[in-house]
Amino acid sequence: MSEKIFLSYANEDQHLVQGVLDALRERRLVSSKGVVFLDPHNFAPGEDLRRMIKEQISSATKVVIIASDNSAGSEWVNYEAGMAAALDKPIVVFGRKGSGKAASFIRALPNVQRIELEAA
Repeated sequence: MSEKIFLSYANEDQHLVQGVLDALRERRLVSSKGVVFLDPHNFAPGEDLRRMIKEQISSATKVVIIASDNSAGSEWVNYEAGMAAALDKPIVVFGRKGSGKAASFIRALPNVQRIELEAA
């Protein structure tokens, strides 16, 4: 069975996605084989986004959140984090060291593994 990772991030953080995926593999949080990355930013016009996100998170084995000042203020990232918690999914949060805003919006989530990355 392949591992499915739901990746939650703010549009402004698109440039961070590949680095986070590489860090997941380096830390052996995902295997390099059989991993499907579910991305909420891939959708068809007119699609019910909330339903699609819930279905993707339901089918995921793990939810990864890129925490940043952008994601802390993102309605969608907050929705996805809340949905992951409601569905009792393991959550991995990647953030930069010293990012207080990013840390504060995930503080109340259960079942969270936090990983701090050095600022680039």
